[in-house]
Order: sequence, then C-alpha cells, then structure tokens
Amino acid sequence: MAISRIQTGDKVKIIAGKYKGTVGVVTGVSKKSYIGGVIKKRVTVSEVPRIVKYKKAVNYNGQKFPGSKTMVERKIDASNVMLVTEDETISRIRVEMQGDKKVRVFKKTSKNVEKSKVESLDEVKKNDIKALSN
Repeated sequence: MAISRIQTGDKVKIIAGKYKGTVGVVTGVSKKSYIGGVIKKRVTVSEVPRIVKYKKAVNYNGQKFPGSKTMVERKIDASNVMLVTEDETISRIRVEMQGDKKVRVFKKTSKNVEKSKVESLDEVKKNDIKALSN
C-alpha cells in the first residue's frame, strides 16, 4: 500500500507562488485523477487566506434565486510545499520500512515525521463570517 508524502496535520512551508515563505499546517489533501492516469494532488494550508466566491442572483422559470458570498479554501499544488523539521528547516522525505509499517523519514535529519495537531477550523470560520458581514 502506498503512503502519501504530504498528509493532513503536517507542518509545511510554501516554497513557490504568491504565499512563498508561509509556514502552516495542512488542513486537507485532495487528489484529482485525469484521463491517462495523471493525478494532481493539492493541499490546503491553515495560514493561507481563503477565497470569496460570489454567486449571481438568477431568475429561472419565474423563480428567483438570491445571490450569495461563500468562503472557499485556497488549494495549493503539493509540489509547491515542503515539510518542516523540528528545527524549522525544510527537508525532503523518504519512505522506509520499519518492521511491517511504512514510515516517512526526513532526509536531512533521519528522524521520523511527526504530525502536528490540526487546529480547529471553527475559529477561522467565525472570523471569515465576520469579515464577510462587514
């Protein structure tokens, strides 16, 4: 069975893009498969701001649907993030067998990867709702 190199709860640093240098915790991982077996893996990071999506008001067959604003998590490609070690440096990882289990290991320090506790997103969502109402 394959083990994913980046998992929910990992502490990562963004190494490319608009939010380069941001350190946060992975709150979600999504995979998207395409024709030909290509899989795109994208992650959501706790410190990256969310996107506001707008829905236009529509009249459809005499029914009126109101417009709305919703907050959506910004997804970043998994190739643009790297795991952070205990001493706050970025490192690649390798997968090793320890007994019968596969374990992720940092290449720089040769220590096992430990997951951070995923922060509760309730406070983040409340702050987003307050920002939308203003």
